[in-house]
Amino acid sequence: MSYFTRSSSPSSSPVKFSTPTKPGLAEHSSSSPVPSPSKWTPEVDYTEVDIESLVPGPNCITFMGRIVNFYDQTTTSKMPKAAKGCLKMIMKDDTGALTVRLWYAERNYNLCLGHLVSIWTPHVSDGINTNLSVPTAPLLVNIFPERDRSCHFMVHEASGAGKQCKVPLGYEDGQSVSKLVTLKDYLNSEHERDGVKILVCVKSIGPKKTVKHKTGDGQSELVNLGVFDDTSDISLTLWGAALSSVDAWRPSVTILLITNPVLRYNRYPSLSLGASTYIDIDPNIPDAGWVRRFAQTLTKREHVNPPWPEGVFDLQATLSDPVRILYNLADLDEQ
Repeated sequence: MSYFTRSSSPSSSPVKFSTPTKPGLAEHSSSSPVPSPSKWTPEVDYTEVDIESLVPGPNCITFMGRIVNFYDQTTTSKMPKAAKGCLKMIMKDDTGALTVRLWYAERNYNLCLGHLVSIWTPHVSDGINTNLSVPTAPLLVNIFPERDRSCHFMVHEASGAGKQCKVPLGYEDGQSVSKLVTLKDYLNSEHERDGVKILVCVKSIGPKKTVKHKTGDGQSELVNLGVFDDTSDISLTLWGAALSSVDAWRPSVTILLITNPVLRYNRYPSLSLGASTYIDIDPNIPDAGWVRRFAQTLTKREHVNPPWPEGVFDLQATLSDPVRILYNLADLDEQ
């Protein structure tokens, strides 16, 4: 049973895969001395598959999905050709999810939550046996496009637009989202359930801050967002590489479906992301439209600037009359 009133919604678009040279697709620019990734041409045929169809082992495949969680892991190697770090992400389409480790040396990928990306890889691993993936995304793909020409990573233009790969896992049209609870119920008791989901709207976006680590060995950037539904509101904190995601988010418009959020208590309860957290941005489900309409209703109701009164003041007479009357605020209030 859904927690929100349902309305009809068009079905999601089928997932379509693209080759790296197809017009209309582009990649983030790179200052790396390696050849431009946009010129990458596969030397063998890659089979287009859904994430649900992936199996461990060697096989040249390509698939598409959206980034629902990621963070940066730096390395300490001083070797000239060694990777400086990797972007560890959870990537999902409408059928499944997997863990990806995108290694980099010089290239800056400028990733954001919700980006629609495509990957070409010659191998898929079982990450659970190596503790490199999370239980909800057990398969693992390791790629290093700057050093390995058999793999490739591409971010699609206008990644936030469209409905591709925006259906929550396990959702069926006309059915409620499994384990979806209101924010109030989540705070009361439901946060203890595994796989619990909340559907919230962005209320406010705070400034980016830099905080020092308690150990004194570094600092990190964060941003606090206000999120809410029709039952409660709470603060959501994003750290590190995910900060750039909020630049495209709009208060009272952007909807977040958060799976397995981490609940923290300081002076007040707040949310953050854990290793198993998914964030679906503007998911393609009817409940997302209901929450957005509810948020915009509140925006109109709480507006503090009433419209300019009509028929009270004669602007032309005020400008041309030789006698000017000085009003005080009490006089205007009586009008």
